[in-house]
Amino acid sequence: MKKIILLAAFGVAGLVSAKPAVVKKSEKQTEKKETKFRLCGVLVTFYDNQDNPIGSQWFLTDAPTLSSCQAYQTFVQWNLSQTGYHITP
Repeated sequence: MKKIILLAAFGVAGLVSAKPAVVKKSEKQTEKKETKFRLCGVLVTFYDNQDNPIGSQWFLTDAPTLSSCQAYQTFVQWNLSQTGYHITP
């Protein structure tokens, strides 16, 4: 019985005097590669047969690079020409 009380006393004394354990977490900073998208668009103005403007429309998309924006603009021009519109610079 004395041994159990002695062990309990040492255990309590050890817990009271023990320093708090410092747990170091490895702080790995994961680099997030964020692709920044920028608004890319084409403003198309429609004209009648007498070259009077009759309306305009924006065709917009998000593009991560300049080359993809230019590709989108070329696609809009191609698509309009395929539907029968005449494209002039």
